Amino acid sequence: MNVSGSGYHFFIQQAIWAVLGLALMILFAKLDYHKLGKASWVGVLISIGLLTFVLFTGRAAGGARRWLMIGPFSLQPTEIAKFTMVVFASYALAMKGEKVRKFAQLLVPVLLLAVLEAGLILMQPDLGSALVLCLSVGLVLILSKSRVGHLVAVGAAGGVGALYFMLSAPYRRARFFSFLNPWSSPRGSGYQVIQSYIALGSGHIKGLGLGMSRQKFLYLPNAHTDFIFAVIGEELGMAGTLMVVFLVALLAIGGLTIARRAPDAMGRLLAAGITGLIVIQALVNMGGVTGLLPITGVPLPLVSFGGSSLCVCMGCIGILLNIAAQGSR
Repeated sequence: MNVSGSGYHFFIQQAIWAVLGLALMILFAKLDYHKLGKASWVGVLISIGLLTFVLFTGRAAGGARRWLMIGPFSLQPTEIAKFTMVVFASYALAMKGEKVRKFAQLLVPVLLLAVLEAGLILMQPDLGSALVLCLSVGLVLILSKSRVGHLVAVGAAGGVGALYFMLSAPYRRARFFSFLNPWSSPRGSGYQVIQSYIALGSGHIKGLGLGMSRQKFLYLPNAHTDFIFAVIGEELGMAGTLMVVFLVALLAIGGLTIARRAPDAMGRLLAAGITGLIVIQALVNMGGVTGLLPITGVPLPLVSFGGSSLCVCMGCIGILLNIAAQGSR
C-alpha cells in the first residue's frame, strides 16, 4: 500500500515475472544445452557489461547499487551473471577435459572471469551473491578433472578473501558479530535476526494462518524478499518451513540425479552447477534467516519476491529438463 496504493502491487509484478520465467523454462527445456554452452561466453561478456553499467546508473537502495530500472520493473544483473558464469564454466571445463590438470588451463579463462565477476559484484556491494557465485563455480571445478592440490589452493585463497571482505567493511563486520550474538545489539546489527526469531517462534507448529503474519508489518525488514522464510514460519509454522526445506532437498536430489545420468561431461557439470546455484543460495538464505549463518541479503530461490531471481531459477530448471531428456535417450 505504501509503494503503490494497491495491496496487489507485488503480486501482480511477480505474476508477470512468473509468466516470463515459465516461457524461459520452456525455451531452455527445448534448446540443446550444448548450443547454450557454445554461446555462454557471449552471456558472460554481457553480464560483465551489465555489472559495470549498474555501478554507474543502477538504482541504489539500502546502501547498495544493484538494480537497473526498465520502466516499472527492475533487473538485477547479478542473477544473470551467476547463471551465465556457471554455464560457461561447465562448458569450458568440459571442453578442456584432461587439460585442466594444468593450473594455467584452470586459471584461463574460468577462474579469471569468475574473479572478475565476483569483484564487480563486491563493488555494488553484495558479498552474499559473490560468495554464491564462487561456491557454485567451485562445485563445477570439484566435479571437473582438476587436480586436488589446485582445488585446495583455490579454495584456501577464496576462503581468505571471503574472510577479508567480511571483516574489512564495518557493516559486514557488525553483521558477522551479530550473527554470533544478535542480542549484543538488539536495536542495531542484531535487529533483523531477532525479529526473524520472533516471527519463526510465533508460528509454533501450525502457524498463525496464511496472511496472518504480524512481523511483516514494519517489524521484520525485507519481509517479502530476504526474510520471506521467516514469514512462512510465522504464517505456516514449522510445518511450512520444513516443507520448504523438503522441496529444496527434493530439487537437489533431482538435479544431482540428472547430473549423474547426463550423457556427457558438459551435461554432468552443467546439471550439478545450476543445481548447486539454486540450492546453495537457498541454504545461505535460510541459514541467515534462522541465525545459523550471517545475513547476506540473497533471496530465497523461487520463493522471494524478485523477477530476476525467479526467471533465472526457472531457466535453470528448463536446462535440467533438457539434460534429463537427453540423458534418457
